Amino acid sequence: MKAISIGVISTGVISAIAALAIPFSAQADTVRAYCKYFENGASQAKVSMPCWFSMRQGNITLRWQDSVTEYYKLIPGRASVYTDERGGIVYQQRGEEQADGSSARILKMENGSIYIWGS
Repeated sequence: MKAISIGVISTGVISAIAALAIPFSAQADTVRAYCKYFENGASQAKVSMPCWFSMRQGNITLRWQDSVTEYYKLIPGRASVYTDERGGIVYQQRGEEQADGSSARILKMENGSIYIWGS
């Protein structure tokens, strides 16, 4: 009977630890960032505001401060290539490194690009 009790306690402890870990892992991949949308050929951003960047299982969620949310689904077997909600192709790349060592994540689409700092 002792072996059964120990097994139940161990299982209970493991379940409790796993339950606590889930909320932390779900939040760990979302960061506050700053986003700018540039239409193709534009030198000034059409939209510029704080945003939240999230990456889960390779897929990207971008939520702008004005509550607009965009989803980009990773294309299997194609690193850094996504589809947007309309089915358009989106390419992810890194911008030039700044003097402070930071660089923007860039999502290039058919009609423009989103620059994301802090992601």
